[in-house]
Amino acid sequence: MPTSPLILISTDFKAAQKKNLRNSVLLCLIMILMAMGLGYISGWGVEIFTQSHPALKNMPYSTNILELLSLTLISDWGISGIIGMIVFSVLALCWTYFSGDKTLLKMNDAIEADPEKYQELHNIVEEMSIASGQPKPAVYIIHDDGLNAFATGLRAQNASITITTGLYEALTRDELQGVVGHEMAHILNRDVQYAVLVAVGAGLIAVVAEIMLRMSRLFFYSRSSTSRSSSSNKKSNGANPLMLIAGIVWVLAAILAPLVAYLVRMAISREREYLADATAAELTRNPKGLASALLKISGHAHLKEKNAATEHLFIINPNRSFSEVASNLTSTHPATSLRVERLMNLK
Repeated sequence: MPTSPLILISTDFKAAQKKNLRNSVLLCLIMILMAMGLGYISGWGVEIFTQSHPALKNMPYSTNILELLSLTLISDWGISGIIGMIVFSVLALCWTYFSGDKTLLKMNDAIEADPEKYQELHNIVEEMSIASGQPKPAVYIIHDDGLNAFATGLRAQNASITITTGLYEALTRDELQGVVGHEMAHILNRDVQYAVLVAVGAGLIAVVAEIMLRMSRLFFYSRSSTSRSSSSNKKSNGANPLMLIAGIVWVLAAILAPLVAYLVRMAISREREYLADATAAELTRNPKGLASALLKISGHAHLKEKNAATEHLFIINPNRSFSEVASNLTSTHPATSLRVERLMNLK
């Protein structure tokens, strides 16, 4: 187990907690601004492609491309695109808020844990709820030999902690307390809300980007038709370069936005895992318990039923393993070795 001091990573618990919270808020803001930007570009692009922008209808023949860009950058349709993104996001969040918890549990075949058969688990959850000052979450299990756990908690009264039977049988009490403390930390830190916010934003960006890519075919057709008719309509000559620029911006946004949204989503997941580990250490007063549990779970976290939509919720990704290099960019979770190292260096 690594015990050497970390480089460029604070070992102070409060500092690490504040840093992770700050990074999560910043990443969420980036996601929101990116979704709004994509909405604006989509609306602006449609207004340019259809030549519905007032500046295009009244422009003189001598107007150059830079003047056209300055005249058309303010777009009513672009603003409508932003409003549309906000409205659909709110609707999706409302639906998730009222039905998300049950859906997540059902997707992973979780059932309520019998209080007598899993008495120790219920006792540990009760201890961690007292330590965190939160109501006791419902306790669920998944009948699977894999070692894993996750929490949901879109609303405090509907929060729950789920572990696999394999995890329950494999861990000592201190290790199980560390895992439950980690999941309680996700509820305490409102990590599920963060995950839902980012998932809705990323999903909406992906849908809009796919629509934009499909509509780009119409742009190229329109571009070709405009070029053929330019000799009979001199005013269209001024619009052609602008439409080409709009088309390039449109396609680039549709390709890059989902990729960036995915990377931001992964970064938020990693930050929240670090934060939950640190909070669990504070709740249990025993970081070694969680560190030992993570080492046992690593390599045995895979579940029989694979579900990519919820893999980021688990304490360790049940579908994929990540190296320290991968964890810096495309992973849902930090590498287990990095998490253990941070835990062992918390003050």
